[in-house]
Amino acid sequence: MTLQLTNDSFVIPPGADDYRVEVHGTLPNDATLLSLFPHMHLRGKRFEYNLIHPDGGIEPLLLVNYHFHWQLSYRLAEPRFLKAGTRLQAVAWFDNSRDNPHNPDPKKTVTWGSQTYDEMMVGFFDVAVPANVDKWHYFIREPR
Repeated sequence: MTLQLTNDSFVIPPGADDYRVEVHGTLPNDATLLSLFPHMHLRGKRFEYNLIHPDGGIEPLLLVNYHFHWQLSYRLAEPRFLKAGTRLQAVAWFDNSRDNPHNPDPKKTVTWGSQTYDEMMVGFFDVAVPANVDKWHYFIREPR
């Protein structure tokens, strides 16, 4: 199944050349991580996925330079089993400056939107779960 980490409340100032946006999420149940698929629009610069360990340590899973016209799914070389409660982080950097040749308007404050001239910050990731668990039941958190 495909899950996502999404931040839709960012405000990128005009001219910002390295604006950071992040989002966190916790897996409600066990899953095996298979692949990662970052999504942004024309101001997208870099995208990172991390695991946040209980002691606060950060384990990088993926760091890529982003290009809207070259969006890829990154399959893990080895699937990674993640226990319920695993904390995931997605971090994106945006370039809203005039140095970004794809930027439609570096003088504009940019927010979430579905149009290419707006921005998005979505960290999709594919996981495998037991065959008898559908997406609705996956999100039911069992008491631990």
